[in-house]
Amino acid sequence: MPSNKPFLILLAGALPLVAADPSPTPAEAAKPASFEMPVPIGIPVKGIKIPHRNEEGKLIMTIEAEVAKKLDASHIEMENMTIESLDDDGKTINILLPQAVFDLDTRILKGESHALIKRDDFEITGDAVEFNTTTRQATLRGKIRMIIQSADIEQ
Repeated sequence: MPSNKPFLILLAGALPLVAADPSPTPAEAAKPASFEMPVPIGIPVKGIKIPHRNEEGKLIMTIEAEVAKKLDASHIEMENMTIESLDDDGKTINILLPQAVFDLDTRILKGESHALIKRDDFEITGDAVEFNTTTRQATLRGKIRMIIQSADIEQ
């Protein structure tokens, strides 16, 4: 019988959950101090790679962009970017975007053009994406297509 685990992991990591309790989640309450990106305002920087580590110093995510330009003190526009994130199972999830704007205050990345989220066992595309780098949850909008690959098929 095929395993449904990849599909369940995708839903837990890709769809926002709405809680009845309005109090902040532990991830929101433990929000790290400031988020720094070495990009000057108005000057494009080519080939930027920024690692993100958790409180214990473990690498959890890397953001790379061919070109990054700070629009103002809080927003950075990036082109041809890749986010490599490790999920709770230790698998790598990649988010590929041709163009996106990152809000340094909320730590939310918004891409309004073709978005691709992929892992070894699934691939999902959408017309637009909003990715919260603190909680590592993404919301896709527009025309969405999902492909699930499973090696657990019995013959």
